Amino acid sequence: MRIPHISVARLKRIINDFSHSSIMVVGDSMLDEYVWGDVARISPEAPVPVVHVQSRSFRLGGAANVVQNLKSLGVTPHLISLCGDDAMGKALREKLAQTGCPQEGLIQSARRSSTVKTRIMARHQQVVRVDSETVMDLTKDEEAMLWKRFASLLREVRGVIISDYSKGVVSKSFISRILSACRKKGLFVAIDPKERHFDLYRGVSVITPNLKEAHAALGRPYPHVNDPDIEDLGWDIVRKLNVRSLLITLSERGMALFERSSGSYTHLPTVARNVFDVTGAGDTVISVYSAAMTCKAKPIEAAFLANHAAGLTVAEIGTACVTRQSLLAACCGE
Repeated sequence: MRIPHISVARLKRIINDFSHSSIMVVGDSMLDEYVWGDVARISPEAPVPVVHVQSRSFRLGGAANVVQNLKSLGVTPHLISLCGDDAMGKALREKLAQTGCPQEGLIQSARRSSTVKTRIMARHQQVVRVDSETVMDLTKDEEAMLWKRFASLLREVRGVIISDYSKGVVSKSFISRILSACRKKGLFVAIDPKERHFDLYRGVSVITPNLKEAHAALGRPYPHVNDPDIEDLGWDIVRKLNVRSLLITLSERGMALFERSSGSYTHLPTVARNVFDVTGAGDTVISVYSAAMTCKAKPIEAAFLANHAAGLTVAEIGTACVTRQSLLAACCGE
């Protein structure tokens, strides 16, 4: 199906309504650390480059990046997540504060370390990534603390985003309670999924997997050479999980939207002019799509905006945020 015509006035109305929306983000928060440097020689100890470090920087990642994206769009965000009782947990809080994002729902856990993804960069090229993390499901006490915060905010929000990076916050027990509460209130629920939890996502408003995750949803191996028919793949997921909408991100090919109620499939070609880094692009997609849907957009309108937002994000190195102004300029020429 071709993308239907969407008027500029309609897009402006949706984007300007972002400031009236409030969304809760539940999931795994992390810090993205960038070590910037240059390479002038190969190590005599092993055939690897020696990076001469020039600077370090930190950016929000995971659920924290989704919150930052929503904040940048003008949406009022709330974060429900865990961090370690450590220096990186403190740095995560400080980074949230610097960007004007809420920290009250970021609970410290003495049992785990904060998740940090360290990328060694040389001349804007990633040399290696080092992950420091603790992967374990919530304890009963941790779940109780997060649930108390979630329940206290439920009346204030129009929707919930579950940002699942498979670090432990999205446990079977916790997500079941969340989805039950959201169904009772009729709230919009969007999920950025991970492979091992697909059976937990049944009946939600939308899931936003990449192509590899979409194959995992059906227990199929990911074909690295020849992709099967994406349309058939998508409808199989919709039927299996009974989701209202499915938005598969296809990297340089854009994204594919499936709408259960109308039975429509739409391929949205990429609008990115330059692709430097796809880090955090999925966070941007789910943030913009959810913001639009909580402002009474149709799924195709929300996907159209999310596709343009992704095009802006991948043009920058590292996790990046889209503002209402930049989204208006990309979609409406303003």
